[in-house]
Amino acid sequence: MMVNEQLGNFLEENPAYAKRVLNKAIQASAAREAARKARELTRRKGALSGANLPGKLWDCSSKDTISTELFVVEGDSAGGSAKGGRDRKLQAILPLKGKILNVEKARLEKMLGHEEIRTIISALGTGIGTDEFNIEKCRYGKIILMTDADIDGAHIRTLLLTFFFRQMPELFTKEKIFIAQPPLYEIKIKGKRKSEYVLNEEQMRKRMEDRGLEGTRLVVRGEDNKTTEISGEKLNTLTKMLNDVERFVDVLEKRGIVFRQFVKENLDSQRLPIFHIRVEGESSFYQIKEDYEQEVAKLEAGAEIAEGVEEGEEALKFVAEELHEILRINEISRRLGEEYGLSLNDFLLKTQRSVAGEALATKFQIVHGDDVLDVASLGGVCPAMREVGAKGVEIKRFKGLGEMNSDQLWDTTMDPEKRTLLQVKVEDAGEADRLFSILMGDNVEKRRNFIREHALEVKNLDV
Repeated sequence: MMVNEQLGNFLEENPAYAKRVLNKAIQASAAREAARKARELTRRKGALSGANLPGKLWDCSSKDTISTELFVVEGDSAGGSAKGGRDRKLQAILPLKGKILNVEKARLEKMLGHEEIRTIISALGTGIGTDEFNIEKCRYGKIILMTDADIDGAHIRTLLLTFFFRQMPELFTKEKIFIAQPPLYEIKIKGKRKSEYVLNEEQMRKRMEDRGLEGTRLVVRGEDNKTTEISGEKLNTLTKMLNDVERFVDVLEKRGIVFRQFVKENLDSQRLPIFHIRVEGESSFYQIKEDYEQEVAKLEAGAEIAEGVEEGEEALKFVAEELHEILRINEISRRLGEEYGLSLNDFLLKTQRSVAGEALATKFQIVHGDDVLDVASLGGVCPAMREVGAKGVEIKRFKGLGEMNSDQLWDTTMDPEKRTLLQVKVEDAGEADRLFSILMGDNVEKRRNFIREHALEVKNLDV
């Protein structure tokens, strides 16, 4: 009685504390109600497979919880294709409409108010959370996420993985979560009845390049107009080296280093400087390590002095780095000279024209049968090879799973005998927890810093 009276007086005199206590009580009540709803959702409902439900489940006939598979599919259109092509005995299809809720930012009651999430919980039958989840009640041996091969599909897949990691983490430890690998391209080669399917952009480039190399010769014109030819395994090796240069140049240009300009200004005896210092947006490059280290020491000393600058002024900002990509390019440059008589300067060549405006003979030519393709610079050899490889090929890029027929989806993505699945494992739960918090949470500053720190590591960017 005494505690009640004194507590009442305290809360009346301190409305801010009273509000916090009430909010805690309301949150606890909402959590209890959400847990009750979650328990209800774990019970299988006969109406779940009805056609009138927005997130309908097409269940499989088998009740085996080991060999059966649940495909969580992006979109009703793709769900229809998957339904038509599936193995009805073992494969269940759950199509989702649009992007599900980001559970990292949502409270439990809001999450359970989301229709697509409720459907997933009900379909699996395991319950959610630490207290309610029971892996033994999972109705399927595999949960396979099947989304489009574009940026929206990747986002939906990430949202699903966030939900499973936060609410059903044991699905990962029991190795039940998989990612389907639908193809991005269908190619039809003239003279062949059967289509080929290519998983991604990188494989597509490789496929066209391999076709372009078949029976192809690279003709190199020297200064005295004397020509040499490169073909067979030697041309194959050269193409691999040039592909490596393409990748390294892409990384350098993400750092703000324009390759053509960099080579033009800094090439010295077939070697490029590997040390880079950028001060207030201005770049300097160093071939000798001692010179680089001396300049870094000067800048660091200046930064220490600048720590005492007056308020409103900024200390000198600089970035010092060793360019590992240039180390590899220098090694390739050495091999180009020794094995092919070529130089990094050959990347700078452009098509020259006569006084009348006619294009003059280029240093490189690709000869494939009766076809001759002029190539101005060494950097144009691989793109030209892919152009040759694409001749006589009809290429279709799938914008989404819904563009694929049922038989195509089965043959490429769902048939256990042919498909490729990526299993999702959590090797470091602590690191996974940290990354989900940063990338999917509310702290915008942490996410921005993470993106800045790892921007150069991005390989597949859809903008």
